[in-house]
Amino acid sequence: MRHWLVLALLCTTALAAQAGSLYRWVDENGKVQYSDKPPTGHSKDLTQLDKSGRVRNAGDNMTEAERAAEAERQRVQLEQRRKDRALLQSFSKPEEVDLLRDRQIEAVEAGKQTNRLRRQTLEERQARLQKQADRLKQNKKPVPNDLQTELDLNRNEIKAIDESLVRQDQEILQIKARAEADKLRLIQLRSISPN
Repeated sequence: MRHWLVLALLCTTALAAQAGSLYRWVDENGKVQYSDKPPTGHSKDLTQLDKSGRVRNAGDNMTEAERAAEAERQRVQLEQRRKDRALLQSFSKPEEVDLLRDRQIEAVEAGKQTNRLRRQTLEERQARLQKQADRLKQNKKPVPNDLQTELDLNRNEIKAIDESLVRQDQEILQIKARAEADKLRLIQLRSISPN
């Protein structure tokens, strides 16, 4: 019986060698199987062998999820190397990161100041329009549609500026966090001890 099994295995190997590929896997019963075609469905330890019986494409043993995870891991590594290279080319010492951070924050602060001035102008305009609408109501006259539209548009613009100010505050926090991370990474890359 054993001779038949060895003979069958040798024949399968010879046929696979002629075909060019041989697949080895463990089936659901835990038995090792060989074939010139890969198994259908999920099999454990699937390997493709070359004509000499050596493992040829070990990477093909991975599931689709494992391949995706490996591709993502490689993408993250590549992105980190790119960031590290840019960091090393841009800065020679951690203090330079602080200077860039401060310039970026100044730019955002200038935008915030512009928004505050616009908001103040809109608030003054809103007060004038509201006073006009209140006077009409006091005299028991209807508020014209164009006045109500102006009030609504002005109120919406103030709201948009408030939202922009919140985003700018968040942007400043992100700039600070990014600068701290860049500084720490630069120290690691340059093997500089922090002061």
